[in-house]
Amino acid sequence: MRKSQAHYSTLTTQIYFTMKTTLTFILALTIVLLLSALAMAQPGLPGDPAQAPIDGGLGLLAAAGGAYAWKKLKGRKNEEETL
Repeated sequence: MRKSQAHYSTLTTQIYFTMKTTLTFILALTIVLLLSALAMAQPGLPGDPAQAPIDGGLGLLAAAGGAYAWKKLKGRKNEEETL
């Protein structure tokens, strides 16, 4: 090999390794950025909550509470009249 051919071969090898290193670095940086973006992503908005039917049990409880309040108010009124 002549001197110019040896220099050309060395230069080609250096460019190859520099390019390989640069591409590897860019690929690794891209992967890290994408993974960090996925890790920091916020969950979506929650859906509508499941609706609980208001049926007999809760209606009866409300009616009983109303009757108790009416009884207490009626008792208080009778108590005031007797004084």
